[in-house]
Amino acid sequence: MTISALAAERIFDGEQFHTHSALVWDENKIVGIVPVDNLSSDINCIDLGDCTIAPGFIDLQVNGGGGVMFNQFPTPEGIHTIMQAHRRHGSAYCLPTLISDTMETMADALSAVQQALEDKQSGILGVHLEGPWLSKEKKGAHDPRHFFDPKIQDLASLPWLTQGVTLVTLAPEEVNNRALKWLSEQGVIISCGHSNADFDVINRETKSHIHGFTHLYNAMSAQQGRFPGVVGGALSNDGAWCSVIADGFHVHPNNILMALRNKPKGKLFIVTDAMASVGNPKQNFVLNGNTITLDNGKLIDRNGNLAGAHIGMDESVNNLIHWGVEETEALKMASTYPAYAIGMEKELGYLKPDYRASATVLDDKGQAKGVLADGELMLF
Repeated sequence: MTISALAAERIFDGEQFHTHSALVWDENKIVGIVPVDNLSSDINCIDLGDCTIAPGFIDLQVNGGGGVMFNQFPTPEGIHTIMQAHRRHGSAYCLPTLISDTMETMADALSAVQQALEDKQSGILGVHLEGPWLSKEKKGAHDPRHFFDPKIQDLASLPWLTQGVTLVTLAPEEVNNRALKWLSEQGVIISCGHSNADFDVINRETKSHIHGFTHLYNAMSAQQGRFPGVVGGALSNDGAWCSVIADGFHVHPNNILMALRNKPKGKLFIVTDAMASVGNPKQNFVLNGNTITLDNGKLIDRNGNLAGAHIGMDESVNNLIHWGVEETEALKMASTYPAYAIGMEKELGYLKPDYRASATVLDDKGQAKGVLADGELMLF
């Protein structure tokens, strides 16, 4: 039995703050949160001073980091590089995300994540396939040459994960119902994104196959007076979750605040949609033959279009708080709510006994100072 503890000025357990306390864990499970004065003298406790400990941040959309794009390096080593870059921003866990690509690259990516899971690579919960079953009208930075309506044999040919989480972003109007049903029956979490569907399609599919919506407001048909669109469908469906990018470029802060007022508690959370530039000094990288450049904090392609984000989870949380979101809600949007979205709320998203020993440490400026993931502590 190896019991360890982290003490800090504040600890947020996913529901409330504790002060002058310590998070105690035994190997990879949380024991509890106890006042520092009540700690046993034989417990090794690290005092972090004026810091905040929160449930470990979970990023469900990570395209790249550390100079690596998952599309270009669909290997366990590529996944490790990406994860390490995001650890510096407080991400305890993530879903490596593959942008629309060939079936061969999709197979490589799925195999790489399967291997990472089998090797118990720290921080990997599964995979996010963003495409290639998307709308050409809402393609964003995706290459439409890869888009197609999948047949069952296409889907069955892929080496789907046998463990962990599989999240697929697709445009429901571009995918036949048999394929949607097949994915659902395999336990795939289906999210609507890069979609130009009308409200009726969205309303129908959210009742049967769609669990959520990828990067709300971006790359989806807008809400208008007579046409609710995908945005209207996302905001009006209480059961479906929505992810949102909080970098200040993809979505106006007021629209995030409006979504928070409209969606039930727990149904709006943040993702980074981060690219290779995070954790890398280079100012550009290549995606599908297109050079993506970092311009004053914004990633753009050669046509000036947004192409993913250059942001970490700690920065995203700080933005939310700066825009007026209550601190506890912002922290939940980075940890508790994504855990619910992928059905892991009984393991992650809270600092409670028997939960995974997972936490994010923030300094007094809200910047990541450390990450605890499955009992493994990394302090920066």
